[in-house]
Amino acid sequence: MDVSDFSSCSPGKLVEALDALGRRGKAYIPGFLPPQLKWSAEMRLAQSAADQELARLDGIARQIERPELLFANYLKREAVLSSAIEGTHTTFEDLVLFEASRQHRTNDDRHVENYVKALNYGRERVNEIPIGKRFFCELHEVLMQDTDHERTTPGKTRDCQVFVGDPTFQSARFVPPPDLFVDELLENLSNYIDDKEVEVPLVKLAVAHYQFEAIHPFRDGNGRVGRLLISLWLHRKNILTAPMLYISAYFERNKSEYYDRLLNVSTKGSWEDWVVFFLRGVAEQSRDAWKRTQRLSNLRDQYKRRLNSPRVSASLLRLVDNLFDFPVISVPIAAGALGVTYAAAKSSVQKLIEFGILVAEPKQYGGTGYYIAGELLSLVNKNLDDEESA
Repeated sequence: MDVSDFSSCSPGKLVEALDALGRRGKAYIPGFLPPQLKWSAEMRLAQSAADQELARLDGIARQIERPELLFANYLKREAVLSSAIEGTHTTFEDLVLFEASRQHRTNDDRHVENYVKALNYGRERVNEIPIGKRFFCELHEVLMQDTDHERTTPGKTRDCQVFVGDPTFQSARFVPPPDLFVDELLENLSNYIDDKEVEVPLVKLAVAHYQFEAIHPFRDGNGRVGRLLISLWLHRKNILTAPMLYISAYFERNKSEYYDRLLNVSTKGSWEDWVVFFLRGVAEQSRDAWKRTQRLSNLRDQYKRRLNSPRVSASLLRLVDNLFDFPVISVPIAAGALGVTYAAAKSSVQKLIEFGILVAEPKQYGGTGYYIAGELLSLVNKNLDDEESA
């Protein structure tokens, strides 16, 4: 970490620290929250745009039938993209096939699935306890299941110096505070998150995400827990009636700028640039989710019209709804979902292939064929960035 990058405008301070080998260097302690923000015209415009796009997104969630069926796959996409920022290489298709078959190529599949589990766990737990050290540790424990426990210490804040990037004081991109400061900083962050006097929710969220990443309270998984915080805080505050907004796609597209904006808060006190960047991400991903939701809803209606025939049973329509929750199916999965025999389930799966809802060629895992809802999976996963706003 280049200490010369830290100016007098930095909101924190540099202190002496030791690594595991006893080598000395400088680490950064972020200042306590709240920060002193200067509300520029650009920040106000970005905040207004983000609020408007979120409101429009919430509006469509209230209008469509059974919105939870459309949003389960958003969560999976968020898990893939948030983990990709940290260097995993699992695709959306890899994840759903792994979840269906329990057959995986690499540990990346399991790590991404843990993100899904942590987000699902957090959506329940965030309504029961405050967002603070206990909450973060519980999320971290779920996120780090089936990892090297000695290296990651699931559910426990770190007891050592950590580095962002290379593991030395000189070559690291950023050196978070020594571990003895972590508890006090997390307590301050928790108090800030619960402070009722901070009236601009999305700006508070931008500040909280920066602060968590600057504290870096765990040995590993800090980026993912910090991005979970965004979705879970929105859920806690009922800012969205359904879990529709996930911002990791924006961070992953703009990874270098994402890291630079965070670092520039620490080195130069560039709060405005970070907050504007964050708010633009909220606006962009709200527009993306609005378009994606419209198209998924239209696709579901299209499938139902396609199946509107006397020879189509109600059970087949149930399978279609199940696909919007989970876009991969096998004959045994269909049999279990419908409570029918293997032969009857096989007939239903074949009909969905005939109607063009499932791809004809299954993926084989462990002697079982898994059929993908190709059009649905593509719509959830495709990049809409270059398309005009609807």
